[in-house]
Amino acid sequence: MNQVVMIFGKLLEVFYSCTGDYGAAIVCLTVFVKLCLLPLYARQRKRVEAQQAGGVGSCLVLFLTLPVLTGLYRTVLTGAPVGSRLCPWVVSLLARDPYGILPALSAAMQLLPQLYPYLRFFRELNIPKAPKGMVLSSVVMIFLICLPLPAAVGLYYVTAGIFSAIEQAVRNGARVYRLRAG
Repeated sequence: MNQVVMIFGKLLEVFYSCTGDYGAAIVCLTVFVKLCLLPLYARQRKRVEAQQAGGVGSCLVLFLTLPVLTGLYRTVLTGAPVGSRLCPWVVSLLARDPYGILPALSAAMQLLPQLYPYLRFFRELNIPKAPKGMVLSSVVMIFLICLPLPAAVGLYYVTAGIFSAIEQAVRNGARVYRLRAG
């Protein structure tokens, strides 16, 4: 794990040298990691969709992203106690968000893709709607997980949520386009 932390630390410093802001560097690092893992996500998604008839899913991607998240978390904790222009209400990215804004945004980003089945544009895809209790519990869980953590981790969750929501919207939009064209 120390090697992962060292790699992320170097990458964070590279992004910091480009942006001059640790918050922006965390955003860049998160997007970079998500882009690197995108082919794995796509492969896993195809496998899950093929197994949906039997109701079998897989947590492989979750288990593979756990070391990434752990490495990023440890990297952030070893960083300098500085703030960021991206969240000026937070004194230090190593401190928790005193107003809960980043945890709330993280929860909202978790909720956003769950709303896609209700959008008219995606309705013809017949996207299964997650049970409301499960959606609510996952949103509350993300909020509660992020609440006591350093603001840097909340920034990671917000960025990862935005990335995932955009990626899923683009994927669904492409499916709608293919349905209408063919």
